Amino acid sequence: MKPVTEDFVLRKMHELPSLPKALTDVIHAIDRDNTDQRSLIMKLAQDQAVTTKTLRIANSSFYGLSYHVHSLSDAVSILGFRSLRALVMATVVTNQIHHFDVDEHALEELLNHSIQVAVYAQLLASHVHFLPEEAFTAGLIHDFGKLILLSEFPVAYAQVRALQAAQKISLCEAEVCVLGMDHAQVGRLLAAHWHFPPEMQQAVGEHHLPVTPQTHLLSVLIQAANFLVRDEGSLPEKILQLRRDEMIWTILNLDDALLEDMQQKADAGFREIQNIWVQP
Repeated sequence: MKPVTEDFVLRKMHELPSLPKALTDVIHAIDRDNTDQRSLIMKLAQDQAVTTKTLRIANSSFYGLSYHVHSLSDAVSILGFRSLRALVMATVVTNQIHHFDVDEHALEELLNHSIQVAVYAQLLASHVHFLPEEAFTAGLIHDFGKLILLSEFPVAYAQVRALQAAQKISLCEAEVCVLGMDHAQVGRLLAAHWHFPPEMQQAVGEHHLPVTPQTHLLSVLIQAANFLVRDEGSLPEKILQLRRDEMIWTILNLDDALLEDMQQKADAGFREIQNIWVQP
């Protein structure tokens, strides 16, 4: 087959349904310091499903609020505009992925992995005093480039998997060999199409690239989170391998006890959020 080109990917993205206008208005409005809270809530309340899921996540033990949030007004006051924006964006995106023509099992597998990475990214971000909401959102969308490749090239993507297994190479290497682009490159284009902030686009595009002193902290967080939720290896084995990447280990100020404690919190957070977003 002909190599996948950036122009082709962009054309396919423009065929996707747009995000609901009321919700894009909310996302843009939260960026402004003079946002009127009542107007924001009215826009958000136009989508009852998103409102319901936002409140359920806000009340989950993962957020650890001291009392129950009953309304969006409470959520804005307690969580703040930035956290609310992250929850809204994440909820909308999880709804959007069902527009892709992808096998239901593959879709569920990708969403579960994405939620796990998002949860780990948020915990790691809190540890290094980076914006946890941005880390969560970037973690959630980091692998969504696979949706484009799986939906547009199902036969070729089966060849990607076969090549990866036969030659024992990375998934990105196999994708480039068969398709001409990897899912991280495609994901960066999708993040731009959905108007995510530039640093999130960068984190999506770089989540398989070697970390250097110039790598943005958000990109480092997504790489580490992605590594920690891999299927292969126990936690001690992952910690040992992660230690070998001195750049990531040093930048994120990691240690064994921290990662062991984080795994328990991440597992609990994943189960809660999975029940809210994956279950009907």
